[in-house]
Amino acid sequence: MAKSFARTDRIRQQLLRYIAEVLRHSIKGYDLSAVTITDVQISRDCKYGTAYYTVLGDDEQRQRSAEILDHVRPIVQAEAGRRLGIRVIPQLQFEFDNSMERGMRLGELFSKIEAERENGQTDTQTD
Repeated sequence: MAKSFARTDRIRQQLLRYIAEVLRHSIKGYDLSAVTITDVQISRDCKYGTAYYTVLGDDEQRQRSAEILDHVRPIVQAEAGRRLGIRVIPQLQFEFDNSMERGMRLGELFSKIEAERENGQTDTQTD
């Protein structure tokens, strides 16, 4: 059992690298310079995969990148599958990775709480 997990993990790591390479070097005519592939998850049978990405830019850039990724998905899937050299090529989908935004929001909340605590301690000490 553990061997199958190791295999899917190796395939996942290679797929992550190949998708990034294909997007960077093989897809011409589209501006994907702001796109970063952050993670890839695949099913245990390697039939399905989700590539998570982030976009450096505003909501308009994110929407445009999502449309481009959806359009080039078959090319990326075929090329990455060819490079993997496995019998079953994962059917890919791209999904925006909002973990960085959530992390930044949490960081802002923690900073706000810390500032409120410091202000509360300062007000208490001056009284």
